[in-house]
Amino acid sequence: MYVKSVAVAVQAICIISIGPLADSPYWRKLLLFILTYTGSFSAILFILFPSMTSAPLVLLAGLLFIVGNTTYSIGTVCSNAFLPVLAREDDDVQNALQEANVIRSEDEDLDDMAEYRRASSDVEGNNVIPSGLGPAVRAISAEDLAESDPVDTTSLPKSMGRKTHYETLLSLTISRLSSVGTALGFLSGVSALALLLIPVILLEGSTFSLRLAIALSGIWWAVFTIPSWLGLPSGTKEDANRTEKKSFKDAWKRIGNLIRPKEIRSLPNLYLFLFAWIFLSDGFHTITYTSIIFCKSVLSFSPSEIILIGILVQFAAITSSITVPKLQHRLTKTNFKILFVAVLAGGMIPLYACVGLVLGLRVLSSKGEMYVLATWFGLVFGPFLSYSRAVYTELIPPGHESTFFSLFAFTDKSASFVGPAVVGLIADLTGNLRYGFIFLLIMLTVPIPVLLRVSVGKGKEDAQRWSESKSAVREDHEEITGLLVSS
Repeated sequence: MYVKSVAVAVQAICIISIGPLADSPYWRKLLLFILTYTGSFSAILFILFPSMTSAPLVLLAGLLFIVGNTTYSIGTVCSNAFLPVLAREDDDVQNALQEANVIRSEDEDLDDMAEYRRASSDVEGNNVIPSGLGPAVRAISAEDLAESDPVDTTSLPKSMGRKTHYETLLSLTISRLSSVGTALGFLSGVSALALLLIPVILLEGSTFSLRLAIALSGIWWAVFTIPSWLGLPSGTKEDANRTEKKSFKDAWKRIGNLIRPKEIRSLPNLYLFLFAWIFLSDGFHTITYTSIIFCKSVLSFSPSEIILIGILVQFAAITSSITVPKLQHRLTKTNFKILFVAVLAGGMIPLYACVGLVLGLRVLSSKGEMYVLATWFGLVFGPFLSYSRAVYTELIPPGHESTFFSLFAFTDKSASFVGPAVVGLIADLTGNLRYGFIFLLIMLTVPIPVLLRVSVGKGKEDAQRWSESKSAVREDHEEITGLLVSS
């Protein structure tokens, strides 16, 4: 738990420092794959460890763990920034935008949008879904998995204005892509864990079998990142040259500017959501770490049984990530409402443990019980991850996706080291890991009233105004600079 806490703190620092690179369409993709292969190599190195344990080896293992976790988290920031661009380039969304007469001419777009928006939309947008792959991409949407059709725009309320129709369809597309991405990720996780279970069982859970499993995970990570390298859009050298002028100091200055009171007042709903996200992300992820240690140290789970827990969580997450968007479409529920239900459902796990502690009941005392809770957590965790990204994406000012996803990751990692550290400390001081669930219940309860104050509709309007104001400031600056140069 303490090593995980240190790893998260390192992630917070690194995520901000690479911000300028992640902002560039050129460097974003390149950085994603540099991080992928650095992280995968750190996992593969575990196979070289001897079976005998020593203090230096423990420290080295902890260091490699930190490297792997850090590269994965930074890579997630880079990949998340592609989500809104992919959603805007969906054919149905493009058609809705044209019908609403919102699309401007290319020249007007270049004049009205910020420098980053020009780079990301013009370079990424034209290449994000090649014409031959468009139908294939839409074919894996949550809606198409059920009905083999694109998003059914005719089922939306007819009284809805065209602009509202576009915004609603964009929101559904974002949640759809986010959910499908989460489901495919969990499917990969289930497949990998199922395969890794074989050597762990055959080698009777030996240290070598675990080191082999970690190394094979690194190889899996490296191999299945290749399709993303081939399919994701790349920027131009012009984007790279523009980004290279920025420094790490600029990255921290940018984050400092984003959390100024003036910016918070301009985007109140976005920052309310971020405040809630600090607690929610820390709480959900700490439940994962706590449960694994609880199964091993309290219930004496074998390595193969712990892997089985992981498979149950991943499989349940796949199921919910695919079925929830389908239910959302039929019930016409917003992304925010789905997320709120997921938060309440996730809080049931620490609440269950705390009720047992207070009433003196024998809860969390059998392996079968943990298998059931793992399935429940997976059903909740899939929608929580996908819909938290989807809701946040709706609140981001257009053209500033990488910047605000860096802030999203920073608020996540800047506080997420607290959960593992506190639960580890509670376990050390009390000798009873069950008391850690009291802390987890607090972490998932505090953000509920904060979430209730978030208005996604007003947040979208605030984000649009914020983006337009930044574009106007940049245009004025460029005009003044041009006049000074000409004079």
